[in-house]
Amino acid sequence: MEGNESSPEAPNDAALVKDRSRDRAATERRILDAAQSILTEQGSAGFGVNAVARAAGVDKQLIYRYFGGLDGLLVALGERLAEWWQNKLLADAPATPQQSYGDLMEILALRLVQIMRSEPLAQQCALWELTDASSPVAAITAARARALGAWMARARGDLRPPKGVDAPAINALIVSGISYFVLAGRTSSSVIGLETRDEATWARIESAVRALVKGVYHAP
Repeated sequence: MEGNESSPEAPNDAALVKDRSRDRAATERRILDAAQSILTEQGSAGFGVNAVARAAGVDKQLIYRYFGGLDGLLVALGERLAEWWQNKLLADAPATPQQSYGDLMEILALRLVQIMRSEPLAQQCALWELTDASSPVAAITAARARALGAWMARARGDLRPPKGVDAPAINALIVSGISYFVLAGRTSSSVIGLETRDEATWARIESAVRALVKGVYHAP
């Protein structure tokens, strides 16, 4: 009888909102994955709203709705890469706080050597900065630099380099030196007389990084 028939319950509003939020988050991830893949594999020449939408399998209007357009997508991608870098730098970090700025920089520099050697995405980020000055790459690099700078300020806390030491310039040289050596080793088995495919060389590089950091940042 009609009175005994059960009618389907109306969807719960909270459940609908949750489902939509989940769907949006998944779509945003797919769009960011596609954007990152295009830049990694094709460079900035093949990058654009239409190309990203096609690779992600979504309507391009979703890029405008979720990110506000190409500029917003680039900022989001830069922040995503910054978070990726943060997670990589913090992996296996000592649980106890560092006692000095030099201790912190030594850990981060050695971690950078490991990340640059083992992570293609890290190598690609460095290549973008060296070889591609286009607006998409510049926007990503700027967003990543801002986020990493903020993270570094938090990680450093009250730690300060010794007086009279130009830490930004020194850190830039250490980071760029590590990046160059790793990138050059991708195409050459020998860089400035060192065999890049010999693990003993990398042990020497890590020892050299320690010596450089200690020499600059650790009090005698």
